[in-house]
Amino acid sequence: MMLMSQQERVLVITDPVHDRYSTLRQIDWWEQERLAESKVMVIGAGALGNEVLKNLALVGVGRVIVVDFDKIEAANLSRAVLFRPEHYGRFKAQVAAEQLKLLNPDIEVDAYVGDVMMDVGLGVYRRMDVVIGCLDNREARMTVNKACWRVSRPWIDGGLNTIDGLVRVFEPPAGPCYECTMSTRDYELLNIRYSCPPGTGMTGNQPTTPTAASIIAGMQVQEAMKLLHGLKVESGSGRYYSGKSSRLTVVNYPRKNDCPGHETYGKIIEVPQRVSELTVGAFLGLFGASALALDYEVLTFFACTACRQTERVFRPYHLVADQIDCPRCGLKRLFDITFTVGASAADISLAQLGIPKLPIIPVFRDNSWFYCELTGDAVDLRL
Repeated sequence: MMLMSQQERVLVITDPVHDRYSTLRQIDWWEQERLAESKVMVIGAGALGNEVLKNLALVGVGRVIVVDFDKIEAANLSRAVLFRPEHYGRFKAQVAAEQLKLLNPDIEVDAYVGDVMMDVGLGVYRRMDVVIGCLDNREARMTVNKACWRVSRPWIDGGLNTIDGLVRVFEPPAGPCYECTMSTRDYELLNIRYSCPPGTGMTGNQPTTPTAASIIAGMQVQEAMKLLHGLKVESGSGRYYSGKSSRLTVVNYPRKNDCPGHETYGKIIEVPQRVSELTVGAFLGLFGASALALDYEVLTFFACTACRQTERVFRPYHLVADQIDCPRCGLKRLFDITFTVGASAADISLAQLGIPKLPIIPVFRDNSWFYCELTGDAVDLRL
Protein backbone atom coordinates (compact mmCIF):
# COMPACT_ATOMS: atom_id res chain seq x y z
CA MET A 1 0.00 0.00 0.00
CA MET A 2 1.46 3.38 -0.99
CA LEU A 3 1.20 6.18 1.57
CA MET A 4 0.83 9.77 0.42
CA SER A 5 3.38 12.26 1.71
CA GLN A 6 2.17 15.38 3.46
CA GLN A 7 3.31 17.44 0.48
CA GLU A 8 1.10 15.54 -1.93
CA ARG A 9 -2.34 16.93 -2.57
CA VAL A 10 -5.57 14.95 -2.86
CA LEU A 11 -7.01 15.31 -6.34
CA VAL A 12 -10.57 16.61 -6.22
CA ILE A 13 -12.79 15.88 -9.22
CA THR A 14 -15.22 18.75 -9.66
CA ASP A 15 -18.16 19.39 -11.97
CA PRO A 16 -17.94 22.94 -13.36
CA VAL A 17 -21.10 22.46 -15.40
CA HIS A 18 -23.44 21.69 -12.48
CA ASP A 19 -21.55 22.68 -9.32
CA ARG A 20 -21.24 26.44 -8.75
CA TYR A 21 -18.50 25.83 -6.17
CA SER A 22 -16.39 23.54 -8.36
CA THR A 23 -13.46 25.95 -8.64
CA LEU A 24 -13.48 26.70 -4.92
CA ARG A 25 -13.39 22.99 -4.12
CA GLN A 26 -10.03 22.77 -5.87
CA ILE A 27 -8.42 24.79 -3.04
CA ASP A 28 -6.66 22.19 -0.92
CA TRP A 29 -8.01 23.39 2.45
CA TRP A 30 -11.47 24.43 1.23
CA GLU A 31 -14.50 22.66 2.77
CA GLN A 32 -17.67 23.77 1.03
CA GLU A 33 -19.89 21.70 3.30
CA ARG A 34 -18.37 23.43 6.30
CA LEU A 35 -19.24 26.83 4.84
CA ALA A 36 -22.77 25.67 4.06
CA GLU A 37 -23.27 24.93 7.76
CA SER A 38 -21.78 28.25 8.94
CA LYS A 39 -23.62 31.27 10.35
CA VAL A 40 -22.24 34.77 9.83
CA MET A 41 -23.75 38.04 11.01
CA VAL A 42 -22.91 41.21 9.07
CA ILE A 43 -23.61 44.43 10.95
CA GLY A 44 -23.99 47.38 8.60
CA ALA A 45 -25.26 47.19 5.01
CA GLY A 46 -23.70 50.29 3.51
CA ALA A 47 -20.84 50.41 1.01
CA LEU A 48 -18.60 48.08 3.01
CA GLY A 49 -21.45 45.80 4.08
CA ASN A 50 -22.64 45.42 0.49
CA GLU A 51 -19.26 44.09 -0.60
CA VAL A 52 -18.93 41.78 2.41
CA LEU A 53 -22.42 40.36 1.86
CA LYS A 54 -21.79 39.85 -1.86
CA ASN A 55 -18.63 37.87 -1.13
CA LEU A 56 -20.27 35.73 1.55
CA ALA A 57 -23.06 34.85 -0.88
CA LEU A 58 -20.63 33.99 -3.67
CA VAL A 59 -18.66 31.52 -1.55
CA GLY A 60 -21.84 29.90 -0.23
CA VAL A 61 -21.91 30.69 3.49
CA GLY A 62 -25.05 28.85 4.52
CA ARG A 63 -26.70 31.39 6.82
CA VAL A 64 -26.22 35.15 6.72
CA ILE A 65 -27.87 37.70 9.02
CA VAL A 66 -27.88 41.35 7.91
CA VAL A 67 -28.31 44.07 10.55
CA ASP A 68 -29.00 47.71 9.63
CA PHE A 69 -31.59 50.39 10.43
CA ASP A 70 -30.97 52.83 7.54
CA LYS A 71 -32.96 53.30 4.36
CA ILE A 72 -31.61 53.47 0.80
CA GLU A 73 -31.12 56.83 -0.89
CA ALA A 74 -29.67 57.91 -4.23
CA ALA A 75 -26.17 58.53 -2.84
CA ASN A 76 -25.87 54.84 -1.96
CA LEU A 77 -25.95 53.74 -5.60
CA SER A 78 -22.39 54.86 -6.36
CA ARG A 79 -20.99 52.53 -3.70
CA ALA A 80 -23.49 49.72 -3.06
CA VAL A 81 -23.57 46.85 -5.55
CA LEU A 82 -26.81 45.36 -4.21
CA PHE A 83 -29.01 48.47 -4.46
CA ARG A 84 -31.00 49.83 -7.42
CA PRO A 85 -33.05 53.04 -8.03
CA GLU A 86 -36.25 51.13 -7.45
CA HIS A 87 -35.08 50.43 -3.90
CA TYR A 88 -35.13 54.09 -2.79
CA GLY A 89 -36.76 54.49 0.62
CA ARG A 90 -36.61 50.82 1.53
CA PHE A 91 -34.57 49.39 4.40
CA LYS A 92 -31.03 48.43 3.43
CA ALA A 93 -31.11 45.17 5.39
CA GLN A 94 -34.28 43.93 3.70
CA VAL A 95 -33.14 44.79 0.18
CA ALA A 96 -29.69 43.31 0.77
CA ALA A 97 -31.26 40.06 1.98
CA GLU A 98 -33.47 39.85 -1.11
CA GLN A 99 -30.58 40.54 -3.45
CA LEU A 100 -28.35 37.94 -1.82
CA LYS A 101 -31.01 35.27 -2.36
CA LEU A 102 -31.08 36.19 -6.05
CA LEU A 103 -27.30 36.06 -6.17
CA ASN A 104 -27.14 32.62 -4.56
CA PRO A 105 -30.39 30.70 -3.90
CA ASP A 106 -28.42 28.10 -1.91
CA ILE A 107 -28.03 30.35 1.12
CA GLU A 108 -30.43 31.48 3.85
CA VAL A 109 -30.55 35.21 4.63
CA ASP A 110 -32.40 37.10 7.36
CA ALA A 111 -32.75 40.87 7.66
CA TYR A 112 -32.76 42.49 11.10
CA VAL A 113 -34.03 46.05 10.71
CA GLY A 114 -32.85 47.74 13.86
CA ASP A 115 -30.04 49.35 15.81
CA VAL A 116 -27.29 46.92 16.79
CA MET A 117 -26.83 48.80 20.05
CA MET A 118 -30.37 47.95 21.22
CA ASP A 119 -32.12 45.49 18.95
CA VAL A 120 -29.88 42.41 18.65
CA GLY A 121 -30.05 39.92 21.51
CA LEU A 122 -26.85 38.43 22.86
CA GLY A 123 -28.19 34.97 22.07
CA VAL A 124 -28.01 35.86 18.37
CA TYR A 125 -24.26 36.49 18.70
CA ARG A 126 -23.92 33.24 20.61
CA ARG A 127 -25.27 31.30 17.62
CA MET A 128 -22.91 32.87 15.09
CA ASP A 129 -19.60 31.41 13.94
CA VAL A 130 -18.21 34.81 12.92
CA VAL A 131 -19.45 38.40 13.24
CA ILE A 132 -18.33 41.00 10.67
CA GLY A 133 -18.59 44.69 11.52
CA CYS A 134 -19.13 47.20 8.70
CA LEU A 135 -19.85 50.10 11.01
CA ASP A 136 -19.37 53.85 10.93
CA ASN A 137 -19.00 54.85 14.59
CA ARG A 138 -17.12 53.92 17.75
CA GLU A 139 -20.15 53.33 19.97
CA ALA A 140 -21.58 50.64 17.68
CA ARG A 141 -18.16 48.97 17.48
CA MET A 142 -17.96 48.94 21.28
CA THR A 143 -21.38 47.30 21.44
CA VAL A 144 -20.37 44.55 19.01
CA ASN A 145 -17.05 44.06 20.75
CA LYS A 146 -18.63 43.63 24.19
CA ALA A 147 -21.26 41.24 22.83
CA CYS A 148 -18.69 39.06 21.07
CA TRP A 149 -16.44 39.02 24.11
CA ARG A 150 -19.27 38.00 26.43
CA VAL A 151 -20.12 34.92 24.36
CA SER A 152 -16.60 34.28 22.99
CA ARG A 153 -17.28 34.78 19.29
CA PRO A 154 -14.66 36.14 16.88
CA TRP A 155 -15.41 39.34 15.04
CA ILE A 156 -13.80 41.21 12.16
CA ASP A 157 -13.85 45.00 12.20
CA GLY A 158 -13.57 47.01 9.00
CA GLY A 159 -13.44 50.76 8.45
CA LEU A 160 -13.10 53.13 5.50
CA ASN A 161 -11.58 56.58 5.11
CA THR A 162 -11.95 57.84 1.53
CA ILE A 163 -9.59 55.46 -0.36
CA ASP A 164 -7.93 54.07 2.78
CA GLY A 165 -9.14 51.39 5.15
CA LEU A 166 -8.43 49.15 8.10
CA VAL A 167 -9.20 45.51 8.93
CA ARG A 168 -8.83 43.92 12.37
CA VAL A 169 -9.67 40.49 13.76
CA PHE A 170 -10.50 40.01 17.44
CA GLU A 171 -10.74 36.54 18.99
CA PRO A 172 -12.03 36.54 22.56
CA PRO A 173 -11.14 35.77 25.24
CA ALA A 174 -7.43 35.98 24.32
CA GLY A 175 -5.50 39.01 23.15
CA PRO A 176 -6.58 42.64 22.86
CA CYS A 177 -10.12 43.68 22.03
CA TYR A 178 -11.47 46.67 20.10
CA GLU A 179 -11.75 48.74 23.26
CA CYS A 180 -8.06 48.11 23.99
CA THR A 181 -7.31 50.19 20.89
CA MET A 182 -9.24 53.23 22.10
CA SER A 183 -7.65 56.34 23.58
CA THR A 184 -9.16 58.88 25.96
CA ARG A 185 -9.98 61.05 22.93
CA ASP A 186 -11.79 58.15 21.28
CA TYR A 187 -14.09 57.85 24.30
CA GLU A 188 -14.80 61.59 24.10
CA LEU A 189 -15.82 61.21 20.43
CA LEU A 190 -18.07 58.20 20.96
CA ASN A 191 -21.20 59.69 19.46
CA ILE A 192 -19.64 60.95 16.22
CA ARG A 193 -20.79 58.77 13.33
CA TYR A 194 -18.05 58.16 10.79
CA SER A 195 -16.39 55.37 8.90
CA CYS A 196 -12.81 55.25 10.09
CA PRO A 197 -11.71 53.52 13.31
CA PRO A 198 -9.75 55.17 16.15
CA GLY A 199 -6.42 56.84 15.55
CA THR A 200 -7.07 58.67 12.28
CA GLY A 201 -8.00 62.10 13.62
CA MET A 202 -11.26 62.31 11.70
CA THR A 203 -13.88 64.72 13.01
CA GLY A 204 -16.94 63.93 10.90
CA ASN A 205 -18.54 61.82 8.20
CA GLN A 206 -16.12 61.07 5.35
CA PRO A 207 -16.81 60.13 1.72
CA THR A 208 -15.63 56.70 0.61
CA THR A 209 -15.18 54.96 -2.73
CA PRO A 210 -16.48 51.61 -4.02
CA THR A 211 -12.91 50.56 -4.76
CA ALA A 212 -11.83 51.04 -1.13
CA ALA A 213 -14.94 49.20 0.03
CA SER A 214 -14.12 46.28 -2.30
CA ILE A 215 -10.55 46.02 -1.02
CA ILE A 216 -11.38 46.18 2.70
CA ALA A 217 -14.43 43.92 2.39
CA GLY A 218 -12.35 41.39 0.47
CA MET A 219 -9.83 41.36 3.29
CA GLN A 220 -12.58 40.97 5.89
CA VAL A 221 -14.19 38.01 4.13
CA GLN A 222 -10.78 36.45 3.50
CA GLU A 223 -10.19 36.47 7.26
CA ALA A 224 -13.68 35.09 7.82
CA MET A 225 -12.98 32.18 5.46
CA LYS A 226 -9.84 31.37 7.45
CA LEU A 227 -11.73 31.47 10.74
CA LEU A 228 -14.54 29.29 9.40
CA HIS A 229 -12.00 26.72 8.19
CA GLY A 230 -10.09 26.72 11.46
CA LEU A 231 -7.00 28.32 9.95
CA LYS A 232 -4.73 30.67 11.89
CA VAL A 233 -5.39 34.39 11.67
CA GLU A 234 -3.35 37.29 13.02
CA SER A 235 -5.84 38.50 15.60
CA GLY A 236 -5.37 41.50 17.85
CA SER A 237 -3.63 43.50 15.15
CA GLY A 238 -4.70 45.79 12.32
CA ARG A 239 -3.99 45.88 8.60
CA TYR A 240 -4.07 49.48 7.44
CA TYR A 241 -4.36 49.92 3.67
CA SER A 242 -3.23 53.19 2.07
CA GLY A 243 -4.99 53.82 -1.21
CA LYS A 244 -2.47 56.44 -2.35
CA SER A 245 0.63 54.31 -1.85
CA SER A 246 -1.05 50.87 -2.14
CA ARG A 247 0.91 50.03 1.00
CA LEU A 248 -0.31 47.67 3.72
CA THR A 249 0.89 48.52 7.23
CA VAL A 250 0.53 46.16 10.20
CA VAL A 251 -0.37 47.73 13.55
CA ASN A 252 -0.03 45.60 16.71
CA TYR A 253 -2.18 46.43 19.72
CA PRO A 254 -1.32 45.70 23.36
CA ARG A 255 -3.89 44.06 25.58
CA LYS A 256 -5.10 46.29 28.41
CA ASN A 257 -5.67 44.06 31.41
CA ASP A 258 -8.10 46.55 32.97
CA CYS A 259 -10.09 47.01 29.76
CA PRO A 260 -13.87 47.01 30.44
CA GLY A 261 -14.51 45.22 27.14
CA HIS A 262 -13.11 41.90 28.38
CA GLU A 263 -16.14 40.72 30.34
CA THR A 264 -16.85 37.06 29.50
CA TYR A 265 -20.05 35.37 30.63
CA GLY A 266 -19.85 32.07 32.44
CA LYS A 267 -22.35 29.26 32.13
CA ILE A 268 -25.52 30.38 30.37
CA ILE A 269 -28.85 28.96 31.55
CA GLU A 270 -31.41 28.45 28.80
CA VAL A 271 -35.13 28.79 29.57
CA PRO A 272 -37.92 28.22 27.03
CA GLN A 273 -39.80 31.52 27.51
CA ARG A 274 -39.89 34.45 25.09
CA VAL A 275 -39.26 38.10 25.89
CA SER A 276 -42.87 38.92 24.93
CA GLU A 277 -44.21 36.46 27.52
CA LEU A 278 -42.56 37.79 30.68
CA THR A 279 -42.73 40.70 33.09
CA VAL A 280 -39.79 41.64 35.28
CA GLY A 281 -41.49 39.98 38.26
CA ALA A 282 -42.18 36.77 36.37
CA PHE A 283 -38.63 36.63 35.07
CA LEU A 284 -37.08 37.15 38.50
CA GLY A 285 -39.52 34.65 39.96
CA LEU A 286 -38.16 31.91 37.70
CA PHE A 287 -34.91 32.04 39.67
CA GLY A 288 -35.83 33.55 43.01
CA ALA A 289 -33.64 36.50 42.05
CA SER A 290 -33.75 40.09 43.28
CA ALA A 291 -32.61 42.10 40.26
CA LEU A 292 -31.61 41.99 36.63
CA ALA A 293 -28.97 44.19 35.01
CA LEU A 294 -29.16 46.13 31.76
CA ASP A 295 -26.48 47.61 29.50
CA TYR A 296 -28.39 50.83 28.99
CA GLU A 297 -30.19 53.45 31.05
CA VAL A 298 -33.86 52.96 31.88
CA LEU A 299 -35.87 56.01 32.85
CA THR A 300 -38.13 55.02 35.73
CA PHE A 301 -40.31 58.12 36.22
CA PHE A 302 -40.97 61.76 35.36
CA ALA A 303 -41.97 64.21 38.10
CA CYS A 304 -43.18 67.76 37.53
CA THR A 305 -42.73 69.91 40.65
CA ALA A 306 -45.04 72.61 39.29
CA CYS A 307 -47.97 70.36 38.41
CA ARG A 308 -47.24 67.91 41.22
CA GLN A 309 -47.70 65.07 38.76
CA THR A 310 -45.59 61.91 38.60
CA GLU A 311 -45.52 59.59 35.58
CA ARG A 312 -44.21 56.03 35.88
CA VAL A 313 -42.20 55.17 32.74
CA PHE A 314 -39.70 52.26 32.83
CA ARG A 315 -38.53 52.62 29.23
CA PRO A 316 -35.06 53.00 27.67
CA TYR A 317 -33.83 56.54 28.31
CA HIS A 318 -32.93 57.22 24.67
CA LEU A 319 -36.54 56.58 23.63
CA VAL A 320 -38.07 59.07 26.08
CA ALA A 321 -35.32 61.67 26.51
CA ASP A 322 -37.29 64.08 24.30
CA GLN A 323 -40.25 63.94 26.72
CA ILE A 324 -38.58 65.72 29.64
CA ASP A 325 -40.73 68.83 29.14
CA CYS A 326 -44.00 68.54 31.06
CA PRO A 327 -46.92 68.16 28.58
CA ARG A 328 -49.12 70.28 30.92
CA CYS A 329 -46.99 73.28 31.87
CA GLY A 330 -43.95 72.94 29.60
CA LEU A 331 -41.39 73.04 32.43
CA LYS A 332 -38.54 70.55 32.68
CA ARG A 333 -39.47 67.51 34.72
CA LEU A 334 -37.31 65.65 37.19
CA PHE A 335 -36.53 62.05 36.29
CA ASP A 336 -34.64 59.03 37.55
CA ILE A 337 -32.56 56.54 35.57
CA THR A 338 -31.15 53.14 36.49
CA PHE A 339 -29.22 50.20 35.02
CA THR A 340 -30.75 47.66 37.43
CA VAL A 341 -34.42 46.80 37.88
CA GLY A 342 -36.10 44.71 40.54
CA ALA A 343 -39.31 44.53 42.56
CA SER A 344 -40.37 48.11 41.83
CA ALA A 345 -40.73 47.13 38.17
CA ALA A 346 -42.34 43.74 38.79
CA ASP A 347 -45.36 44.47 36.55
CA ILE A 348 -43.29 45.94 33.68
CA SER A 349 -42.85 43.75 30.61
CA LEU A 350 -39.34 42.90 29.43
CA ALA A 351 -40.30 44.24 26.01
CA GLN A 352 -41.23 47.63 27.52
CA LEU A 353 -37.77 47.75 29.12
CA GLY A 354 -36.30 47.48 25.62
CA ILE A 355 -34.93 43.95 25.96
CA PRO A 356 -34.61 42.46 22.43
CA LYS A 357 -35.50 38.95 21.34
CA LEU A 358 -33.16 36.12 22.34
CA PRO A 359 -31.39 38.04 25.09
CA ILE A 360 -28.91 36.78 27.65
CA ILE A 361 -29.75 38.64 30.85
CA PRO A 362 -27.46 38.94 33.89
CA VAL A 363 -29.45 38.12 37.05
CA PHE A 364 -28.41 38.79 40.65
CA ARG A 365 -29.12 36.16 43.28
CA ASP A 366 -27.41 35.11 46.52
CA ASN A 367 -24.76 37.82 46.17
CA SER A 368 -23.66 36.61 42.75
CA TRP A 369 -24.54 37.01 39.07
CA PHE A 370 -25.60 34.34 36.61
CA TYR A 371 -26.72 34.51 32.99
CA CYS A 372 -30.08 33.51 31.56
CA GLU A 373 -31.05 33.19 27.88
CA LEU A 374 -34.69 33.36 26.83
CA THR A 375 -34.30 30.63 24.25
CA GLY A 376 -37.95 30.61 23.18
CA ASP A 377 -37.19 33.55 20.87
CA ALA A 378 -34.79 31.36 18.83
CA VAL A 379 -37.73 29.75 17.04
CA ASP A 380 -39.13 33.11 15.89
CA LEU A 381 -35.65 34.15 14.68
CA ARG A 382 -35.07 30.80 12.92
CA LEU A 383 -32.00 30.19 15.06
